[in-house]
Amino acid sequence: MNYGEKALEYRKKGYNCAQSVLCALAERVGLDVEDARNMSAGFGGGLRAGEACGTYCGAVLAISRAVCKGEEDGKPEAPLAEVIAQFAQEFKEKFEVIRCSDLMEANGGVKETCQQYIAWCADRAAEYIAEHENDEPYDSSKAQEEQEEKAE
Repeated sequence: MNYGEKALEYRKKGYNCAQSVLCALAERVGLDVEDARNMSAGFGGGLRAGEACGTYCGAVLAISRAVCKGEEDGKPEAPLAEVIAQFAQEFKEKFEVIRCSDLMEANGGVKETCQQYIAWCADRAAEYIAEHENDEPYDSSKAQEEQEEKAE
């Protein structure tokens, strides 16, 4: 069973979209399913406000959990920012928008269409995790030194 299929199994159990994605990836990123379910509960339904798609949010949580290793990894110039920007771009290329309400409007409000987002986000997040989980923690002092060396 791949991660997308696993996420759809969680959806069938009544988990929201964000929970389905994060719970499918929980063991892969070092979380237990209960913690993953609880920490992602408020992300479903576009942050419960029709905003950023919950499946996208669940995937971003999983990628962040796997890729972040240092206290500076959350900085805008850290590599994680580029990884998440790439993920967002792929999501938009595949589904056109990231906002939950826009996705729902495009699909006539049929919530079953969320299954495609759930499966895609879980599978694609797993690929991003595999690709970046061994990256070094971001160190801004090293990054500054490398920039200075390139400038010389």
